[in-house]
Amino acid sequence: MTAQRISDPGSAVLYEERSPVDELVDAAPARLDEAPPEPLAGLRPGEVIVGECVDAQHPTLIGRILVRWATPRGPQERWLPSLHGLAVRAHDRVLVTQPSNWPEPLVTGVVDGFVLRPEAPRAEAARLVLHSDEALRVTTAEGEPLVDVFASETGPVIRLLSEEVDLELKGALRVSARSIDLVARQGEVRLNAADDVVVQGENIHLN
Repeated sequence: MTAQRISDPGSAVLYEERSPVDELVDAAPARLDEAPPEPLAGLRPGEVIVGECVDAQHPTLIGRILVRWATPRGPQERWLPSLHGLAVRAHDRVLVTQPSNWPEPLVTGVVDGFVLRPEAPRAEAARLVLHSDEALRVTTAEGEPLVDVFASETGPVIRLLSEEVDLELKGALRVSARSIDLVARQGEVRLNAADDVVVQGENIHLN
């Protein structure tokens, strides 16, 4: 539908009959390539400053943190949006950027932190639910079993089903856990290295 000009027989005034589409167009927000609104006080378009995170948990909104920074007019304190997946905690120093076409500053990075950074949450791509008597099995194209994944009373278990297994990497292999047990049910344990073998611990027991 388009707007039509209609004349009132009893009046010389012309008026337009507006369609719902016309109302939506008028109510649409300004495009990003149009002139942006005035930025917050103390920040110019394109400016990057360092602020302090006062509170990393907004009471209702996800992805907004309370940031304080100094300006010629005095300290400013605002709830600002942060980049997706950015881990910010209270008392962290953060980079605050004022885009030239956006009405408020954005938190774009963490300068430093006093605690270990938590791992950014990952989107779940797929899920397979296993009952206590079920396992996920990986086989070859010929049906030869390779790996079983299942749950036990102590936690998840990954069981390699081949008689011999080679674990090969081009780079470094790091294994990290609260404690590590290496058990050879039959046979010996060998350590071979092309360079020094370094063993560090509070106490080293050899028998």
